Amino acid sequence: YYITNNLRMSRFCGRLVPLLLRTTTAQLHTTPSCNVNITFVEKGIERHVKAIRGDSLMETAKDNQINLPAVCGGMCECSTCHVIADEDTFAKLEEPEEEELDVLDVVVGVTDTSRLACQLDITRDIEGARFIVPDTFSDMR
Repeated sequence: YYITNNLRMSRFCGRLVPLLLRTTTAQLHTTPSCNVNITFVEKGIERHVKAIRGDSLMETAKDNQINLPAVCGGMCECSTCHVIADEDTFAKLEEPEEEELDVLDVVVGVTDTSRLACQLDITRDIEGARFIVPDTFSDMR
C-alpha cells in the first residue's frame, strides 16, 4: 500500500487508486483484462498462477506463496528474488538496468537468462511466461 496526501492508495491494473475503490483480489483474478498467466517452477514442480498487471514478479510470487525470500523488499539491493527465465520468456522481457546487472554479477548460479523478480513488471507482453526458482538463494548485500 502507498500513503499519499493522507490517503491510502493501492495498485489496480498498474494504476494507483484510493484503497476504498480497489476491488478485492478475488475480483481482480476474475477480471481478464488485468490477468496474466505466469508459471513458476519450484523444485521441478510447475505452479501456474494469475498475475495482476502492474505488480512486480516478486509481488506475484509472494502473493502465491512461491519461495522467493526477497529480503530487501524489492529495492534491488540483494539477490534473494533471483529467477531464471526460459529462453522464450527472456526474449519478451525488457533489458535489465545497470543496477540489476550489478546485483546479478555476484549471484551464485546466475545464467544468461537470470533476472531479479523485483525488477520485472507484469505486463500483457509476458503472458505465458515461465520462471525457474533456484533451489538456493544467497543474499549479496
